Amino acid sequence: MRHAIVGAATLLLAACSSPPPVSLAPPGQDAAGKQFNPPPAGMAAVYFYNPTSNGPTINVTVGPMVIGSLAPTSWMRVELGAGWHAMSCTTANSANPSSITLAPGQMRFIDIEMPPGSPVCSIREASPDAGRAGVLAGQRTMQIQ
Repeated sequence: MRHAIVGAATLLLAACSSPPPVSLAPPGQDAAGKQFNPPPAGMAAVYFYNPTSNGPTINVTVGPMVIGSLAPTSWMRVELGAGWHAMSCTTANSANPSSITLAPGQMRFIDIEMPPGSPVCSIREASPDAGRAGVLAGQRTMQIQ
C-alpha cells in the first residue's frame, strides 16, 4: 500500500511540474523558420519565443485570436500586415497585454515567459541578437491560425 501511495504522489508531482504539451512543427518547418528569411512583400515577421527551461505553457494572442501556445524553449513565427497590433500572453492564472507597431519588411522578436516567482507572464520585445539566439535554441510550435 505504501508503494502505491509513493508512486501516486510521484506521478502527481511530475504532472504538476511539467507544462501541458504543445504541438511541435515538423523538423522542416523548424529549420525553415531558423533561416530568418524576410517576410513577404508588405508584411512583417514576428517571432514569439519562450527562452526559459521550465514553466507553464503560455498562450499567445494577436488581436482577438489565440495564434498558438509556447512551452519552455519553443517559438513560433507569424507574418502580420503593417500597422499597430494588440498582443498578449495568457496562462491559466494570468494575462498580460502589450502592443507592437510594424513596418513592411521588419523582423521583430517578442520574448514571452513566466519569470520564476512571478504571478503574471511577461511579454516584451527583445533585441534581434537575443531573439535569434532564443529561436535557435528552441523548437517551433504549430500555430493555430
